[in-house]
Amino acid sequence: MPTDREVFIIHRIPGRVRIGVGALRRDPARAEPIAEMARECPSVVDARVSPWAACLVVEHEPDAPIEAVLDELARIPELACCCGSSIDDLAPPCATPAEPPSPGRTARLVRDAAVRLNVASQAIPPPQIDLTILVPCVLVGSGLLQALMRRAPDAPHWITLIKYGVDAFVLLNHDRLQSLLASPGAPEGGETGR
Repeated sequence: MPTDREVFIIHRIPGRVRIGVGALRRDPARAEPIAEMARECPSVVDARVSPWAACLVVEHEPDAPIEAVLDELARIPELACCCGSSIDDLAPPCATPAEPPSPGRTARLVRDAAVRLNVASQAIPPPQIDLTILVPCVLVGSGLLQALMRRAPDAPHWITLIKYGVDAFVLLNHDRLQSLLASPGAPEGGETGR
């Protein structure tokens, strides 16, 4: 994760923190001395360093506040800017709060990935293949084939394959279906014929 900041927190969970150390990019030979100095800190249980990733992984006492651990690590010259820093100060500049997981978010990510894959596949002949149609058709076709052949007991049930195919079609073609339903000739939801 490239950043202009010399030291930043890449990831943390209770009892463990991964710290990006820019000095390791310039001088990979400092990796093991940095890990040794980190292991000498009172609340640190273990420390590993990766010069290729330019990061230090510190396992610490779970009940030790992260700020206290960072203050202890600040005695290492390459991590001196950790002293008195808050977690927000050490967050990578590109870090933004992620949207919480939800079915809608997952559906949006899958649809966006399919659109990107479709755009990328246009360079491969034949360009008329649309993956948002092909993938659901393969799933439904596999389910129908399994229902007709009645074999492959270790494969998913044919109903499951058909259901996934229909769900994939609706998910991947959501925008097309919405525009089709919103077209001028489509009946309104509350209208009744007289």
